[in-house]
Amino acid sequence: MRIESHNPPLHMEAPTSFDGLRVLVMGLGRFGGGVGVTQWLAAQGAFVTVSDQADPESLSKSLDALADLDVTLHLGGHDFDDLNGVDWVVVNPAVHKTRSTFFQEVVRRKVPWTTETNLFCRNCRGRIIGVTGSYGKSTTCAMLADALRAGLRAGDVHYTGVHLGGNIGRSLLNDLPGIRSEDLVVLELSNAQLEDLPRIGWAPPIAVITNLWPHHRNRYDGFAAYVDAKLNIVRHPSGDNIVIAGDLDPEADGMLRVVLGDRFVELLRVEAPSRPVQLKVPGAHNQANAACVLTICRHLGLDREVVREALRSFGGLPHRLEYVRTIEEVDYYNDSKSTSPDATIAALKSFDRPVVAILGGKQQSEVPWTALTEVLADSCRAVICTGQSSDWLAKMIRKQVGDSDEPLHRVSIHETGTPADAVLIARSCSRPGDVVLFSPGAPSFDAFANYADRGDHFVKLIHALTGSSAAVAPSEPTPGQPTRR
Repeated sequence: MRIESHNPPLHMEAPTSFDGLRVLVMGLGRFGGGVGVTQWLAAQGAFVTVSDQADPESLSKSLDALADLDVTLHLGGHDFDDLNGVDWVVVNPAVHKTRSTFFQEVVRRKVPWTTETNLFCRNCRGRIIGVTGSYGKSTTCAMLADALRAGLRAGDVHYTGVHLGGNIGRSLLNDLPGIRSEDLVVLELSNAQLEDLPRIGWAPPIAVITNLWPHHRNRYDGFAAYVDAKLNIVRHPSGDNIVIAGDLDPEADGMLRVVLGDRFVELLRVEAPSRPVQLKVPGAHNQANAACVLTICRHLGLDREVVREALRSFGGLPHRLEYVRTIEEVDYYNDSKSTSPDATIAALKSFDRPVVAILGGKQQSEVPWTALTEVLADSCRAVICTGQSSDWLAKMIRKQVGDSDEPLHRVSIHETGTPADAVLIARSCSRPGDVVLFSPGAPSFDAFANYADRGDHFVKLIHALTGSSAAVAPSEPTPGQPTRR
């Protein structure tokens, strides 16, 4: 499946100004994915209508950001009548274009459409470093921006400013006037944002692929389709582009070579540094993220020790293996950004001591959990299943445990409906030197607007813990469940 097969010809480009045009923003998003472009369009003088299938309560934070704007809001569902007389549609990357009947109506009516990413990339004067990958791209982008700013402070660099945005959660559209041609722009690009990049026939001068492994199975027909979307980051080079690639699945690596062909595009492979980088953030995957940053900065000519010092100082991103606090010699970490089993596996492998893991969220029975179960066996003292998937997940883990003599039988398995109870159970199960890790491995939409709200809630629960762990009543084991380590 090629998403770009739905695209009109490349010559259908968005105007340089939307002043006086009627524009429909399709998808505001619980996480504010449509906020930046709505603000930018309104500032340009466009007549903006925002359409979203979610209700106002679910979109409250995004709506707060638009409170001072003169825009029309149509929430709780898309209405085909909103397309009458519209000059342009801006489609949120979260929209699944092959399944959305509203988007298909946009195509059927031949209404011109674009995306925020395409608008930014077409209008940005700075040199863009586009970063994508299956895992770790946000952390890599944040590390890279810190390193580039450190290089700027140290001097002897060939750029004048550093900007960070994109999928990491910050729209840069409204920053366009202040981005100079000599500036570097670190732009995180998700697969969804990359799907429509061929519409403008453009690729970033520096394209970074941190890694590529099976992910987002619910959006694509197969792994090849997912990789195909990711490789749009290199599909239309200008001639002097460079590609920096990390750990790729063999099929993805083969597809990358086919896309690059014999075009004059330099391909650099990320190499492990001669000595490990000192990091505050744990895990082999963060060492891989740091190695990627070192490779990029080496290409840009930055002093290696300046970069290493910036990486040493990097404190991590919220909700991505975020250290919260230590209580009675137990360290609590918030990894709410983990929305897939693979992400939780990476988090668990970051620690070399016993873990009490809190898992669960929106149930995704089609997603394989076998590999995660094996890692739970090697890493965990206890597993607490919570959220919508609590019962299903606990039953599945117990089913895989069986009566075997494998290590997993020493892991206690608990289930609860609320995060508050999960935290109390985790505290009662943990021992000095352990880690309590909140790494759901599932989406948050069963109970929270997004992973950030979920993580913020967990952090508040941890900060609310007081007194001795003896004051917390130990949980009663489920009949027949394994005993804990």
